[in-house]
Amino acid sequence: MFAPVAAAWPAPYAEGASSPGFAPLLANIPMALALMDSSGRMFAGNEALAATAGDAWRPGMRPQDLAVPDDADLVARAVSEVVAGGAARTLRVALKNRPDEVQDIRIMPFPPGLGAAAMLALRDIREQVRLERQVAAATRMQAVGQLAGGVAHDFNNLLTGILGFVDQMLEAPADAPVDREALEEVRRNGERGAKLVAQLLAFARQQPQRRDLLCVRDLLRDLRPLLERLLGPAVELDILAPQGRFFVRADASQLEQVIVNLAVNARDAMGGNGRLTIAVTDIAGRDVASLGHDIMPAIDHVAIDITDTGSGIPAHIIGKIFEPFFTTKPQGQGTGLGLATVYGIVKQSEGYIFAKAGPNGRGTTFSVYLPGRQQALGQVPVRAARPAEPAPLVPTGQRVLLVEDEASVRTVLARGLERKGCMVTTAEDAMAALTILRSDQPLDVLVSDVMMPGIDGVELAIEAARLRPGMGLVLISGYAELPRHREASALGIRFLAKPFAMGDLLSAIAVAEGVAR
Repeated sequence: MFAPVAAAWPAPYAEGASSPGFAPLLANIPMALALMDSSGRMFAGNEALAATAGDAWRPGMRPQDLAVPDDADLVARAVSEVVAGGAARTLRVALKNRPDEVQDIRIMPFPPGLGAAAMLALRDIREQVRLERQVAAATRMQAVGQLAGGVAHDFNNLLTGILGFVDQMLEAPADAPVDREALEEVRRNGERGAKLVAQLLAFARQQPQRRDLLCVRDLLRDLRPLLERLLGPAVELDILAPQGRFFVRADASQLEQVIVNLAVNARDAMGGNGRLTIAVTDIAGRDVASLGHDIMPAIDHVAIDITDTGSGIPAHIIGKIFEPFFTTKPQGQGTGLGLATVYGIVKQSEGYIFAKAGPNGRGTTFSVYLPGRQQALGQVPVRAARPAEPAPLVPTGQRVLLVEDEASVRTVLARGLERKGCMVTTAEDAMAALTILRSDQPLDVLVSDVMMPGIDGVELAIEAARLRPGMGLVLISGYAELPRHREASALGIRFLAKPFAMGDLLSAIAVAEGVAR
């Protein structure tokens, strides 16, 4: 039953005692409900609330105490706004007693004179979430089919070029001079393949990220010279970014990639002639509903609107533009991954992106929304512009244990390291590497693949550190982001994502050895 707190409760909880006739009405409502006083504390709740929140619910607590820690601040801000006279707020949060499920929590102002300042309602949306996931899974399967076809097409083209040039070089007489032009073509095709993989990883939200507290306005100021060069003299660039109070937590280089990709896309849509406007605004959580995007939670956001004066996007394709390999550009003038990459980065950053045609179908606005964050005391936002990379460190004479289960990769890395003066011992798996590590063979650095049969690279590196304290540790992998990578990073182990240049590996070896020393 819905029972108001007795008048014996100290103020302000006694507010509910003035509404004895109203409480039984609420008790018969199957939805989980609670009444709040002017301080934002719940002084009464019905049986449905007790059943939903379990032991987490007790009279006198605040609504944010029902939520998991990550959602508590969001609920607290909503309660404060509503109790202060603001409009109703609806949030999607997880409760402490059900951390793996989400609930809709609605904070509503209460009619004056009925003994409460606000009311809380919880709605079980498990079935809705289940259906949403089914639809998302079906959509993903369709995208995977399209993605596989696009990947096969593009990689077959790259491999045709690589294999063709290699065949030509192998057919040449042994004493013929090296065909450097053919080698350059092989290298260029390899670089195109690496770039394609990076774009696919961005779409799949599997890029490594270094999230910092960023000021979007500073980022745009630092990025302006590059944007002006990319857009060309015939495109006028306007950046509207008045001082705001919200920051974002994102990877600076990836956010720059989002803005650059959208700007270049706009330039192409305008035929290299027109006006591009980039506007940054703060969106308070209470105003999110007015944007008309129902999937966005009612939390603070920073909005980045990129508007061009181009030909616009036809209505019949605007829902497809973020799909991988979808492009309206002529054959050979784009991979169809630019907007898919942007979409993946934004989603991995916990944001949202929408496209909208301008008036009369002219021009297009891309709107990126990222969660807005207040600057914590003592927390300083980083500058978006990164300092120039230092000159790579080159190892000299290091004794390297190279562990790689792929024979071709093992061979090419060993040859490259030896040509740079390293003394290399190879192993095809972790068990063979452990035998070497337990011997008395002198070694300086371990370089190991992560994904191997049996013992993986992280476990091997941990064991190597135990067996040989002071040994440099470097892990390499074709998977850009895995929980094991983050675990390795926390242990101080260097990590390189494949493909990488030999100079990057040499630098990682030198740094790892220096750190170990």
